[in-house]
Amino acid sequence: MPSPRRRSLLLLVAAAALAAPARALASPHPLPFTYPYQTVPAEALEAEQYVDLVPMRVMRELPDGTAEGVVGVRSLLQTELEYGITDRLEAAIYFAFQQGGTATTPALQFKALKQRLHYRFAESGEWPVDVGVYLELAEASSELEAEEKLLVSRRFGAVSVAANLWVEQEWYFQTRETKHIYNPTIGATYEFSPRLSIGAEYWLRGRFDAARGPAMGEAADAPASAAHYAGPTLLLQASKLWLAVGAYARLDRLGAGAAVGDPYGKLWVRTIVGLDL
Repeated sequence: MPSPRRRSLLLLVAAAALAAPARALASPHPLPFTYPYQTVPAEALEAEQYVDLVPMRVMRELPDGTAEGVVGVRSLLQTELEYGITDRLEAAIYFAFQQGGTATTPALQFKALKQRLHYRFAESGEWPVDVGVYLELAEASSELEAEEKLLVSRRFGAVSVAANLWVEQEWYFQTRETKHIYNPTIGATYEFSPRLSIGAEYWLRGRFDAARGPAMGEAADAPASAAHYAGPTLLLQASKLWLAVGAYARLDRLGAGAAVGDPYGKLWVRTIVGLDL
């Protein structure tokens, strides 16, 4: 058992470690849906793991042959590796998986391989508003996707405000269908310390073009009508590790129950874990 003097020394070391500010990490996400302006430094490498959970109403067949609506959870998982080409330009590769929210036979499937570039135009604070751009390409089994974002942010002391002007184009080469999607986001955070930030975020997802068929027949990537979400966010940081969480209520269906087969449900939870390698 440690001596009193040794225990006191250990307590002092632990207290100093907790009190010390967290090292500035590559590019944590204080707002899980709003991509940050910051980039990883040159020659730095960071890994990020996204987990999206969307409870939805699905049908389950009963032993007597009838059916009832039950809750299933649709899951989206994405592993990202980011590398700093320069201090202002980073490249990344994504491995995306999805699991349907079926009642009895959920299966995790590989969804797409993605590549992207992220560039910021100046150091933070040099311009009245920090500005960056983001370009992503994705290849899936039945489609090709392109995604573009304009990243803007501004810091006011401990408060930061950020937004993404975000659009996507999806080409389905099996059905020869094209979808044009918008997915803007905006949010604000308050930094209590370099280790802790809380915030609130709003985002929506919809289509510029007309959807084919009824809303419930649409794929989960592109709703027939805009889906609006808002909710609180949390960011925790350590020396090489950070965790971001956001829980979002669906605003356009607040007064209605969950519709069977609606892949957007009434709640969306996103968790991101980042590790500085």
